[in-house]
Amino acid sequence: MLTEGEVRALTALHGEQTVSELATNLDRSLSYTSELIERLETTGLVETRRQGKTKRTRLSDAKALELLTDLTQQYSHIDWPELLSGAAIRVCYYLDTPRTATELARRADVHRSTVHRTLAPLQHRGIVYQTDDGAYALNDGFEQLSVFARELAHHVHRQTVEEQTDTYTILWESLGEFLVQTTIEIADEHFIPTGPDQFQRYGLPLLARDRRYYLYSEATSELSPEMLCSHMLVVDSGARTQSYCLLLLSHVDIDRDELRAQATKYGVDDVVDDLYTYLDTSGAQRTSRLPEWEDFQELAEEYEVAL
Repeated sequence: MLTEGEVRALTALHGEQTVSELATNLDRSLSYTSELIERLETTGLVETRRQGKTKRTRLSDAKALELLTDLTQQYSHIDWPELLSGAAIRVCYYLDTPRTATELARRADVHRSTVHRTLAPLQHRGIVYQTDDGAYALNDGFEQLSVFARELAHHVHRQTVEEQTDTYTILWESLGEFLVQTTIEIADEHFIPTGPDQFQRYGLPLLARDRRYYLYSEATSELSPEMLCSHMLVVDSGARTQSYCLLLLSHVDIDRDELRAQATKYGVDDVVDDLYTYLDTSGAQRTSRLPEWEDFQELAEEYEVAL
């Protein structure tokens, strides 16, 4: 997410400095430092202004930088730029709770060997430890490291969507993906349309509101019905939405294991379990947000869905 040089520049910026002053503080060339500042300005982490022929720069007001500053000031004896280089920030993103190397590798999309290699220096300095069952966890006092990684990812996501629109709400996010609600159409290929509008792809034309929903992902290009169902429940898990998801599950060939995997990813697995219990028992077991079976039969008939 950030290179060692970028982290070093961010931790060396105190107040407003000229690029030349920063280069001196970093003991790097002016051209190298200028490139660093250009990249950091593009990501919204620093701001620059011209004063005559001199370019001056300072940290932006991004919350992630406040967290980074707190870490570097509280533990000034630690070389944070070195520790946070490579895949460290990606891995620390998922250290909000103890996780095994296998789980960290899967979530951060890196090899297990990379997880061990990345966390070894942090473990050596007492920032990370391993539990009795081998999971990695942050030591007391360093929980802020995961908060910083998550806030940095959130900042990047905001920058990404703000290139398209100023009016939006991020509904869910992970390290490299996020689900966003907006009022305008986004044509960028990495913003995949989802939400009520997409039910018509499966012969279920729902009445959509003015809101539009997108999954931002550079790793995914197609919206599966399992993803659509999960997204809908993130957007709104109310009675109407759950009924629409029941229609989708009844009408489309859904892979149950894949749906449960997607639901777990988006934090709606309990709701999906309730939906399947409802369908498997023909409504005999239902939560308060699910319709009476007779009412659902009428809805299914209206949309020509065979139960």
